[in-house]
Amino acid sequence: MATMKDISKKANVSLSTVSAVINQSAYVSPALTNRVMQAVEELNYKPNAVARSLKKKRTNTVGVIVSNLSNPFYPPLIEGIEDVSFNNNFNVILCNVSNGHKKILTYLELMLEKQVDGLLLANIANSEDLNEVEKTGLKYVLINRKPSFYDKNFVGVNNLLSSELAVNHLVRQGYKRIAFFGGDPDINTARERKAGFISCMTQTGLDIDPMLIYDGEYSLESGYTNVKKMIEQVKVLPEAICTASDIIAFGVIKGLRDSGIRVPEDISVIGNDNNSFSENFLVPLSSIDHSTYDMGKLSMEFLLEMIKEKDETRARQIILTPSLVVRESCGYKRNKIDNLS
Repeated sequence: MATMKDISKKANVSLSTVSAVINQSAYVSPALTNRVMQAVEELNYKPNAVARSLKKKRTNTVGVIVSNLSNPFYPPLIEGIEDVSFNNNFNVILCNVSNGHKKILTYLELMLEKQVDGLLLANIANSEDLNEVEKTGLKYVLINRKPSFYDKNFVGVNNLLSSELAVNHLVRQGYKRIAFFGGDPDINTARERKAGFISCMTQTGLDIDPMLIYDGEYSLESGYTNVKKMIEQVKVLPEAICTASDIIAFGVIKGLRDSGIRVPEDISVIGNDNNSFSENFLVPLSSIDHSTYDMGKLSMEFLLEMIKEKDETRARQIILTPSLVVRESCGYKRNKIDNLS
């Protein structure tokens, strides 16, 4: 295996010149740089990553922790992170915690052992977990989820607006009796999307039936279980269902169809986050797009800025604006069409 001394001999330059070119630690003339790089290529030289990290006090590695890799929300997020990482010669260590506090502690210890330069965290929803992150002393950016009253390094979406877009779309279609199927109220995204639903229903003058409001989890099983419960308990079914995520909507649609209820002919359904499966689901799902790839991309760019900055006090939040995506799961209300004809 070639060494820097071999490069020095091949290029007929000093060892310090080779080091300056490879580590970009000092100015070297274009002519000498070209000679060194030609020798590097001819000898197939691979720099020692450990040695370079010790010298630069950086490993060019970041840790990424997500809450549930089975959720189709995460692949485009991770793709955005990895694209920026690759373009900046950074490596990514990906961990899946499935909302377990003990697992978070284990992975944070791993990140310290690997001497990562920073963390991207898409799983931190409470102050207890955030405190553990801050104990590491690592630079970090929270993605999508955050504890209450957190106002520092964060990239997410306007969750209130996402629900407002969904409700307003249903109202324009002529629906008035609308249900809401949410996520875990301990998670800020679930709380905010539920609040957005209630606020928009109130502003449009529509009644909110408490029997049509369901908390749950961000899972297909939660949507399925809650819609079955609704069918058993509610005398008058809703005309439409607004959900806090697409994966909940998948469970809702499956539960409705298993009960002989057609979507959208009998009940319309709209999701939230526009994941990659939504367009080709049993019924193509109308949803609210969160620009999830951009969320990952921006979070990695944000973290790189923090890693390179000397000022560690900088804090800001990037909030993306969601947009409506209309598909077949939200049909026009029949009597509205009749009234327009």
